[in-house]
Amino acid sequence: MVIESRQNSNYKNILDLKIKKNRDSSGFFLVEGKKQVDEIPDTWNIKEIVISENFNEKMSKNLKPFVFSQRLFDKISSTKTPQGIAAVVEKKKYNTQEIIKQDGMFVILESIQDPGNLGTIIRSAHAFGAKAVFVSKESADIYSDKTVRASMGSIFHIPVLGNIDIKETVNIMKNESVFITAASLECDKDINSPIVKNKIALIIGNESKGLKPETEKLADSLIKINMPGNAQSLNAAIAASIIMYEFSKTFENL
Repeated sequence: MVIESRQNSNYKNILDLKIKKNRDSSGFFLVEGKKQVDEIPDTWNIKEIVISENFNEKMSKNLKPFVFSQRLFDKISSTKTPQGIAAVVEKKKYNTQEIIKQDGMFVILESIQDPGNLGTIIRSAHAFGAKAVFVSKESADIYSDKTVRASMGSIFHIPVLGNIDIKETVNIMKNESVFITAASLECDKDINSPIVKNKIALIIGNESKGLKPETEKLADSLIKINMPGNAQSLNAAIAASIIMYEFSKTFENL
């Protein structure tokens, strides 16, 4: 049966998930696109699958989908060319204390406001072997459609914790012997200077303002990327990716 009415409860509930406050209150978010839906591991709870009436590809998930008219599906889609499939997925809950017991690299993001940058950093963190990404309260929503798309599925494969308090999280990490580094242009230590530690956290600041002064003071070491060209700074996602790549060399065998 094809659902065509805007008054349909399933349609209205899914449409509500385009708004952050509804994602927060419900504990669910929307994942759109065949590749993104295929990426969702079995360890995540998929509440339901929805497809458009014109979707005719093979589904990877063993759930009976709700079928929406193309007109309704276009309303829930956030892309210019909808692929005709989406999933309603339950948010994951993680325990900070358990995560930081591991050796390796952790990423802390302060006021990253562009969801494309946030998703890209999550993707790079996954690629370079980070154990988790911690995202501050002032940052973009980790479960927005743009963030999820920019992560290219990586959000399902690495713990991402949102709405964190930076100072509180850093203090918890320090109690677990995590060495805290922060990217800053106001320092002399280049990322090529090796930091050999079992546990390292990297703090990346806002796209235009960088880190807050009080956040810099929390770090055990400030680091920067040497830029022999005349550019004053790098995009936050690019800078984070370069530093994570350098740090990953320390943890290749972890």
